[in-house]
Amino acid sequence: MITDNTGGLPRYCHPYHGDWDVATIALDIPESRILFVCPVSCARNICLNAYKGNYKDRIDVLALSEDDIVSGNYEEKTLAAACHVLDTAAPRPKALILYVSCIDAMLGNDHTYQTEEIMARYPDVNCFVLKMCPITRFSGDLPLTELQHDMYAALPAARVPKQKLAAFIGTNIAPDPQCELVQILEDNGYRALHIQACDRYEDYLAVRSSSLNLCMMPFGRSAGELLQERYGTPFIPYLLKYDFTNIRSVITGMCSALDIPVPDLDTMEEETRQILGQCADQIHGTELVIDSSATLFPDALRNTLVSCGFHVRRVYADDIQRRDPDADSGSILVPGKRSYAADEDVIAIGMVSSSFEGACATVNMFYDNGEWGHYGLRKLAERILDAYHSRKSSAQVRKEARK
Repeated sequence: MITDNTGGLPRYCHPYHGDWDVATIALDIPESRILFVCPVSCARNICLNAYKGNYKDRIDVLALSEDDIVSGNYEEKTLAAACHVLDTAAPRPKALILYVSCIDAMLGNDHTYQTEEIMARYPDVNCFVLKMCPITRFSGDLPLTELQHDMYAALPAARVPKQKLAAFIGTNIAPDPQCELVQILEDNGYRALHIQACDRYEDYLAVRSSSLNLCMMPFGRSAGELLQERYGTPFIPYLLKYDFTNIRSVITGMCSALDIPVPDLDTMEEETRQILGQCADQIHGTELVIDSSATLFPDALRNTLVSCGFHVRRVYADDIQRRDPDADSGSILVPGKRSYAADEDVIAIGMVSSSFEGACATVNMFYDNGEWGHYGLRKLAERILDAYHSRKSSAQVRKEARK
């Protein structure tokens, strides 16, 4: 259970909340490995997710005891454990991440000595520290913002020549190859780079040579500013917003920054509106509910869907929509009324709204699934139709069961 940031009632943290945790995000860095340094209770969920996600061979845990924490011995234990990992791992990782927890933040340890010593002993390994600190959720640097920043801060500082490359940062999921941003880049000879879709550490290093960084979410703004300051790479912030005006602005801004032709956006928008309108007709007025685990800006999605003929019953939005565009997402404003009855005649876009409404069908979407823009809206129309037909099939099954 997690309390929402208005101080209201706690909410249930849904087990299908995207399959992303701090380990999975950090392991977007190709050929990397993690050493978690934390009490065993902190590592439990990480380890379970590692088994579920089949990345257990890239994670090690140094479980700290109370004696380790009180005495300070765990600093030397961390160094010894890191050396053991690098001596035994095959193949040896190109990057070793020392992942520390809240207890480390409270003790105020400095890991510079450890990372420098490790890199001196293993010159072919980049060693750096990331933090698993949910205690900073409502103060200081927000966890996802700090994580994205620190992942790219670990890049070597030396500048390299720019290439015909545009990097997507700030989101865990690489954009779909059929997304129009990727298509426009590739049609004009640019490589679209997202480290989650890469297998080589060299591709992570290639971010330094990007001609433009496309900042997919507010969490990545700090990383974008860092990369701009360090390597002189301009960035376009906040892409993942299902709003036709925003989609047009992002595409024209990217084309302008790279001096490439702007595609026929009027035709693209007309075709997308037509597809959405046909979907709205086919679901015969079935209402939708949306939440901010599906898309970070659910109000924008609601407005777009309503303009195309859909009926949206309710939006479960973070107060990120109302206060700070860089705020951490995940704290759903607790609604005044909830429906927990099963098979409510509504289609949910997002697992949180599905739980709150007891929806009879759900579009399982988490942070846009890497499907932004016109392509993303068209894919969403397909998923809404699939959910609608699934809902009808389930209703038929229940009807037959009652006979």
